[in-house]
Amino acid sequence: MQTVVVEDPYEFISPHRGRWSPWLVTRLLGGRYVKKNYQVRGCEVRGAEKMRASLDAGHGIVVTSNHPRPCDPMAASWITHAVKHPFYCMASRHTFFGSAIQIFLMRRCGAFSINREGSDHASLSFCVEAIATADRPIIIFAEGLVTRHNDQIAPLLDGSALIARMAAKRRAKLKPPGKVVLHGVVFKYFFRGDLNKTLPPVLNKVESELGLAQDASLSFQQRAERAFAGLIARRETEFLGEARSGDPDERIRYLIDQILDPLEAEWADDEPLLRSDYQRVQRLRTRILPDMVAKKVTEEERQRRWKQLADCYYAQQLGCYPPGYQVGDGSPERLLELVESVEEDLFDVATPQGPLDLVIQIGDAIEVPAKRERNQDGDPVMAELGEQMAANLVDVINNPPEPTRGLRVV
Repeated sequence: MQTVVVEDPYEFISPHRGRWSPWLVTRLLGGRYVKKNYQVRGCEVRGAEKMRASLDAGHGIVVTSNHPRPCDPMAASWITHAVKHPFYCMASRHTFFGSAIQIFLMRRCGAFSINREGSDHASLSFCVEAIATADRPIIIFAEGLVTRHNDQIAPLLDGSALIARMAAKRRAKLKPPGKVVLHGVVFKYFFRGDLNKTLPPVLNKVESELGLAQDASLSFQQRAERAFAGLIARRETEFLGEARSGDPDERIRYLIDQILDPLEAEWADDEPLLRSDYQRVQRLRTRILPDMVAKKVTEEERQRRWKQLADCYYAQQLGCYPPGYQVGDGSPERLLELVESVEEDLFDVATPQGPLDLVIQIGDAIEVPAKRERNQDGDPVMAELGEQMAANLVDVINNPPEPTRGLRVV
């Protein structure tokens, strides 16, 4: 299990607010870092003129993005250079529990912390101030976690619109009034390597871990789907006592509910069911963790709750396999995502596969009103944003880039 929940008391980590550090750090380390550690050799930024227009107009800007790969925050440095303006980037608090040099570089790039397991007034206040004063745009990965799938947009959290609307209220009082806009941004990675060289070692490792015999007559897709089925069976055995049969998507849905339903009965039985597995897990974490942080539980209770948090983690990871997605569409990217996801769930880390080319598509500005109409089913701003991002992702999928090295702005 990866360390995504921290038991230590939370303190807000602010970004470095100088203007030169983001340029220097992202220029020297951004492209080199993602190439060395994640095999991303280049990026094509599309629609940079749309965000540049919002910057020139003096708008407060919230950038809402999908989050298919762990390297997205580092790859976002290419936006800084495409639009010639630094950004702030919201990052989960656990990402700041690395080395001192890692934290130093994150802050210099504009990263600041958010506590997803509790209230974080400091982070919220920082966001609203930065947007209301049009200091810098703020990047928010609104899916909430690394989804590990790049051809679909996961349900977006409402936090982007909430923050933008709070800032819009402040900017509406300016003389003359200012505007706040949302720009939807999609990250889409394209594999440019040779599957015959990159996949076999990983598949062999995964099959060995799951006790599957290697079969040269099977295609890579068949081997990946067999490994996926083996992972489901392992989790079923762990949580249900035995492996089940039937449709993989139905088995995953049943397993997630069997993990989370008892926890929700204990910790959140007075609230309605939320729309996504991620939201269910986050709500449970906000109930389970606070007394652990405050040292108000016995050691026995603490261990019981850590077991519950681990269960939440595995349910969340299972939720990153969208129904029908694992069958694939014949593209190398979908096959790689399946193999990488299974590998990560077994070993907590996925082997970088590459080289990869990245397209970052910046969407049209969506003006955020200071007030939200009552009696609306869902936030209309987030609905419009989600539709825009989904359409832009389809457009990028249908129009892949030419082989890319470094930054290209089109």
